[in-house]
Amino acid sequence: MNKENMISMAFMIALVAFVAFMPDLAHAQFAGGFESKMQGLTTKLITVILPLVSVLGLVYAVILALTGDGAAKGRIIMVIVCSIIGFMAPHIIGWFQSAAGQ
Repeated sequence: MNKENMISMAFMIALVAFVAFMPDLAHAQFAGGFESKMQGLTTKLITVILPLVSVLGLVYAVILALTGDGAAKGRIIMVIVCSIIGFMAPHIIGWFQSAAGQ
């Protein structure tokens, strides 16, 4: 087993241990507060993290294009498509929820 696999395995074990031994912090025992916390996390993900990752991805792809990487065009297109899907995620989720009757 190489070093990267060992680090990944250690991270997963630490995450499982964290969730198992600290259920309050893992949101495992909150009945009413769980949904509001997940909604806050989803909102933060969609409004802060996703745009930041999109901009960083575009900057990275443009830098690759400027250095002459042949695969940069494909990366730029992939980042744009993923960004569009990510920004449409709240609407897609809402559509599925309305289709399910919630």
